[in-house]
Amino acid sequence: MRRGIAILCALAFAVMACTRGSKAAFKELEVPAGEVTLHVRIAGQADAPAMLIALHGGPGNSSDYMRSLEALAGNGLAVVTYDQRGTGRSSEPSAGYGMASYIADLEAVRQAVGAERFHLFGHSWGGILGLRYAEAYPEHLRSLILMGSGVLTPEAAQQGQANKARRVALLQEQGLLPQDIQSLSDILPAYFSDPRFEMPGELKNMSYNPEVEQMTWAALAGDDLAAGLDQLQLPVLLLWGVDDLFGTAYVESTQRTLTGADLEIVLLENCGHYWHECPDAFFEHVRVFLERVAVD
Repeated sequence: MRRGIAILCALAFAVMACTRGSKAAFKELEVPAGEVTLHVRIAGQADAPAMLIALHGGPGNSSDYMRSLEALAGNGLAVVTYDQRGTGRSSEPSAGYGMASYIADLEAVRQAVGAERFHLFGHSWGGILGLRYAEAYPEHLRSLILMGSGVLTPEAAQQGQANKARRVALLQEQGLLPQDIQSLSDILPAYFSDPRFEMPGELKNMSYNPEVEQMTWAALAGDDLAAGLDQLQLPVLLLWGVDDLFGTAYVESTQRTLTGADLEIVLLENCGHYWHECPDAFFEHVRVFLERVAVD
């Protein structure tokens, strides 16, 4: 029996990975989007009646740390993740890290996976991208889920960065962070409620391209990221860790911006910037929200 399963997995490997336990099977695609090729992963049935596309944080991170979101796949829902331009297994553009390019990439992914209308999940920087896509293509969205979403106004950004600097300095004084931070892994403990949190493998496997982050923020300098979002009319779930190192300024800024949306805000106890610290509460709220907004 085991030999038969192994043979079937080997035959299907090019298009579909065999998984163990309750994990959903997945399919991987290389999607052309202008001057870049995006590495896309679909968990669950590619022809499921509903689809959730997830946007990772950064800019510059890869999507590897979002594998746990695939637990949402099933019961008629597929989960799509992809490495944004210049990150992970996606190619780097010769030029172009502006918002219009990121939005065009997401639209290319939507078309490639055949999602006429879908649920969109955005974490951190991915929340900013998700909101800007929603402003550009509201007709394609069923709902928007934000976790630790990035900030939309300069004032909130300054306050959040000041909170982050204080958090990092405190942990350095306590010997929980190195004095000379050289990598993502050096600073990542600051993003958790408990800096001693034992990170799962998917977080440890996340790659980071600092040049992508630098070029993206440079390209976005001067952009009004909140423009037009007061006209957004769709269900939005905003999840935020009570102990997020950026503080609550980002939540308040988003709430003031999304005045036309059906906005639900959930504060997650004993949780920082990543849902991996509070998976039970996180997934419960996401599942209930998806059930509430289920349409078509």
